[in-house]
Amino acid sequence: MKKYIAVLGGGYSGEAEISLKSADMVFNHIDTAKYAPFLVVIERDNWWVKTEDGNLPIDLQDFSFKLGGDKIRPELCVIMVHGAPGEDGKLQGYFDMIGMPYTTCGVMNMSLTFNKWFTNDLLRERGFNTAKSALLVSEEPFNGESLLERLKLPLFVKPNQGGSSIGISKVSEANELGAAIEQAFKVADEVLVEEFLDGREFTCGVLCDGDNFEPLAITEIATEREFFDYHAKYTHDQTREITPAELPQKLYLKCQNTSVEAARSFQCRGVIRIDYKLVGNDFFIIEINTVPGMTEHSIVPQQAEACGIGKKELVEKIVNSGLS
Repeated sequence: MKKYIAVLGGGYSGEAEISLKSADMVFNHIDTAKYAPFLVVIERDNWWVKTEDGNLPIDLQDFSFKLGGDKIRPELCVIMVHGAPGEDGKLQGYFDMIGMPYTTCGVMNMSLTFNKWFTNDLLRERGFNTAKSALLVSEEPFNGESLLERLKLPLFVKPNQGGSSIGISKVSEANELGAAIEQAFKVADEVLVEEFLDGREFTCGVLCDGDNFEPLAITEIATEREFFDYHAKYTHDQTREITPAELPQKLYLKCQNTSVEAARSFQCRGVIRIDYKLVGNDFFIIEINTVPGMTEHSIVPQQAEACGIGKKELVEKIVNSGLS
C-alpha cells in the first residue's frame, strides 16, 4: 500500500504565494510509485485538499478528508508553509496534539528560530558570529538618537519575525531611521535593528535527518539592489545566484561546517537554509530558514543539484526525515 502524504502550502503571511509554488514543486517530484500525495492549502479560515473531484475540506479533528466515501488521513505532512503558521511552531503544535508526523523541527525549535532576536542571542551564546542589534517593541517608545549611539550606520531594520525580506529596509542616514522602523512595524509587533555587515552574501542548505546532517553546495548571492530583498529573491532580474560559490576550499568547508553545527545546535529536521555575510574570513549568520523556498528555481534545489541530488531525490530525503 502506498503511504498517504500531504504536502502543505499557503499560510497566513505575505509568503503564501511562494509557499504554494514550493508545495507544487514537492508534489510534482514526489515518488508516486511509493506515495499517494495530496496537496493541502492552508488559509486562515479554510484548510482544504486539492483533488480531481474538486476542493475537499479538511476535518481539523484529525487532519483527514473524505474522498469517494473513504476517509483519508495522511501518514505524514510535508510542511512547505513559509511564515505563519508553518514556520513559527503553531502548525507543529497542532500536529503534535493530533499525533501527525511532519517534516520540520518541533514546536520549540520552530518558534525560536522564527524569532530573529532570540535566535541571535542563542547563536552568540554558542559561539557563532552575528551582527550587533537592538530589539524594538511596538507599544514601547524608542529613541532614535540612543539607537544610533549603540549601533553604527548603515543599519538594517526588519520585522523580528517573518521571512522573504518582507518589511526590511536599509538605513544609510540618520534621518531615514524613523520611517524604516514605522514600515517594519506595519508588518510585525517587534522590530530588529542591526548593524550592516559589509561583505559578500552566501547561503548554505542542510539536509537534516535525525543525527545525520548533510550540507549542500554553497550559493553566493550577488545583487545589484541595495540588498537581497523580496524583489531580488523572486524576480531574479537584478540578482545572480552562483552555485557552487567561488570560495577558497578552506572557507567553503568552514561555511558548510558552520551550517551543520548550527543545524545540529537547533536540532533541525527536514531541510533548512542558513544565510551569511562573509566579513574578512569570518561568516556571520544572518538568518536560519527552517522552511526555505523550494520552488522549481529556488536556491536549495540548485544547491542539491550541484551535489548530484535531483529534485526527486531531494524530496525523498525530506520525506524520509519525517518518516524516520
